[in-house]
Amino acid sequence: MQFCMLIADLALIFHRAFGLLAAVRTQNDGRMSGHDEYKSGGKLDSEFDHYQMIQVSFPADMDREIVVAGNHHHLIDIAPDASMGAPAGTTDGGEEQVGTGCGGGGNEKKWLRKLTSATVNTAVLRDLISRTPMLWYLGERTGTIFRPCARREPVEALHAVRAVAIGPFHRADRGLPFPDDAKLPFMRYLQDQCGLDVDGYVAALSLERDRLRDEFGADDDSDAAAVEILDNEDKLLEMLLLDSCFVLVVSLMLSKTGTGDAADGVTRAASISKDYFILHMAVGQHADDIKLDMLVLENQVPFGAVKLLAASCPGLKLRSSVEELVLGCFDDMCPKRARRGGDSVAAGGEFHHVLHLFHWSRVPRDKYFVLSTPRTQLKIKKESERLFPCSMELRRSAVWFREASSCCGDLDMWFWRHPASPVAVMSVPCFHVHEYSAAVLHNLLAFEKHFYWAHGAGVTAHVARMEGLVRCPQDASMLRKRGVLASTRRTDTELVALFRELGEETVGARLPDEYGEMLDAVAWHRGRRVSGWCGGFVLHFFPSPWVAVSLAAAAALIFVPSMLQTVYTMFGYFNSS
Repeated sequence: MQFCMLIADLALIFHRAFGLLAAVRTQNDGRMSGHDEYKSGGKLDSEFDHYQMIQVSFPADMDREIVVAGNHHHLIDIAPDASMGAPAGTTDGGEEQVGTGCGGGGNEKKWLRKLTSATVNTAVLRDLISRTPMLWYLGERTGTIFRPCARREPVEALHAVRAVAIGPFHRADRGLPFPDDAKLPFMRYLQDQCGLDVDGYVAALSLERDRLRDEFGADDDSDAAAVEILDNEDKLLEMLLLDSCFVLVVSLMLSKTGTGDAADGVTRAASISKDYFILHMAVGQHADDIKLDMLVLENQVPFGAVKLLAASCPGLKLRSSVEELVLGCFDDMCPKRARRGGDSVAAGGEFHHVLHLFHWSRVPRDKYFVLSTPRTQLKIKKESERLFPCSMELRRSAVWFREASSCCGDLDMWFWRHPASPVAVMSVPCFHVHEYSAAVLHNLLAFEKHFYWAHGAGVTAHVARMEGLVRCPQDASMLRKRGVLASTRRTDTELVALFRELGEETVGARLPDEYGEMLDAVAWHRGRRVSGWCGGFVLHFFPSPWVAVSLAAAAALIFVPSMLQTVYTMFGYFNSS
């Protein structure tokens, strides 16, 4: 009996042992099959290989704009898990220490390494850029001088060159008053009068060739002629030399800075020479067209080349900076310069070209910047779709327009209201519209459309507000009477068409916070019943200022004689008593 029980116990032990061995073998087979499947290329490996094959070419300023400061390898930092005891390893295919702890630590670190790979993250961000319209500028050319495109249809003002071709895009244009051959006397003038060292200047340009070349954004398909010039070192240096000489000499002739009593000795001495007289007359004949050509976005030369040229002229002793000299050419052009007390041009940093300098001098200080934060994306999108109320609608809501001082420039606007007052005041500097205003504003809008993230959107915000205020001829007529709008050559209907055309370029554009804040303030004021009653009463009973004057005169004619008669009667009564 005991022998039988012993045999049964041994059979049970062997049965359990064989079962345990079978379970261990099954687990090992599962691990090996999973490892083989991982090595054979699963979904994660295929995605990793796919992203590794993508060619990534970020613009030069990509790190500055989106990469975290000081983090040049990871676009997204993932801190190591404390439970692992060590970092996950390298990110770009380097060797790592694979742990042998329980739970498959080695495989876990492998997939974590794939997730933290800089190559994968870079490719994913590149894909996000291509699918995010607001980040289109990061995926396209990085130059600051290129051919802009309008939103609706080609705008001639963006591409029209009238007198001179500056830069590579209009080099082949015919019939211009100042072709390349006509720029040689400008260089000769700097040699004779300012001591220009041409060899030294060209050597300095050669050292800065790559940086200056990157300022131009040329498309190989549509700008073949420009690409040919930019890729040829000799042609590039020749273009920079001639265009820089032309811009500097024209600035000396047309600038209101450093002329008259404040003129430097070189300019006064050169004014009596025959060559200077010929150049001055030729430039003066086409002065207006030259200044407009200098403000075309695709017709620019890097401003760094102009500053290098001024530094290479030992006889050129300016009383102000080169930036102030160039800005002096546009003192008689609208929009007027925003006069900033105590501000200097050096506060604007490095300028890319003349249009960039002109834009900086016209926009208000420390306003109308665009911040790209996730919390404001939806709000900004909604604000860009809201229209500013027209002038007649605001007048019905007891909003009075007042001409503001132009000490802060022509591209600003203020709205004042008080909860206890039914009346609000909108102060707007007088906006003068000339024949050239459309061309200048189109190029300023194109500049902001591409670089609002760095230089703000002051012109875009002002044009969007003016497009809303001037929606019909009655609006334009009323703003003329208030001194807010002025134009001698355009009718009210033409002004409406102008702002409507400019407003098309602001549709869907990124607008600063000041625009939305003013919209909210105006909407709150228009929502008050007392403001509507006050505005309606004034429009109904006092539609014209002459009505108020007439009522005041009638009241004076009625009440003043009555009061005088009453006073004399009282005096006679007191005297008799």
